[in-house]
Amino acid sequence: MLTILTGLFTSLSYASSDLLSQHVTRATRAVTQVVWVLATGVAIIVPIALLVEGLPDRGEVRGAGLAALAGVVYFCALYCLLQGFRVGDLGLVSALTSLQGAYVTAVVIALGEPVTPFLIVALALCACGAVLTSFEGRARSTRGAPWALAAGALFAGVMLCYAYGDIHWLTQTAISRTVSLAVALPVALLSGGAALPRRLRPRAVGAGVLELGGLTLLTLTFALGPAAVAGVTTTQFGTFAVMLGFVVLHERPKPNQWAGVVATIAGVSLLAAAT
Repeated sequence: MLTILTGLFTSLSYASSDLLSQHVTRATRAVTQVVWVLATGVAIIVPIALLVEGLPDRGEVRGAGLAALAGVVYFCALYCLLQGFRVGDLGLVSALTSLQGAYVTAVVIALGEPVTPFLIVALALCACGAVLTSFEGRARSTRGAPWALAAGALFAGVMLCYAYGDIHWLTQTAISRTVSLAVALPVALLSGGAALPRRLRPRAVGAGVLELGGLTLLTLTFALGPAAVAGVTTTQFGTFAVMLGFVVLHERPKPNQWAGVVATIAGVSLLAAAT
């Protein structure tokens, strides 16, 4: 029961962070909000990691390198995600981004993981979901779909870097977030600055806290186990985002988009249960 609760709170935390980030991004720029989210995370996680784990030793060079690579990729992923929110609906973009699980599974299969009928069904659902959700027709609510699909692929790369790392998750997160900020800050400064109006700062910082909280809860959920339950519950941020977008933002996806969102969420959940 505790695993289910922490897993669902993980998804809710990520979806709530996305909601706040969308508001800030639409009022400013995606790269500006990226800086504020990352800076908030670094200010919290780096002191904790140094206090608990200290600096990486020589035997952790490979893990530190993968964490640094994850940081570069994470900046690109977060930028694509927020660009998607800037032009598209919260629920649609979040649902398509959750396809990161499908991308990871495809890579693992390509590396030699046995393919089961269960995985085939899950991947088919994800593919159908992406097509249905991305079909615009006369609506204008799918403009963020390409950004969301790119974000999902990049987040999958981050997950793979984390998966093959061999250092403590606190150190891993601290390194990757610091590198992400080191990349994001000069990009923001060279393209117009990273300043936010005072009225937007609470939401920008709140999004950063919730995003870091989602990562912490994610780690806790998998520590509590079992992995199948943890995987299913922590991939439901797309579900919460659809609900928040519908209730809070009054988003109205077309019927085929609702079907795509449902198929995507079902496929991601099946993938999580199978891995």
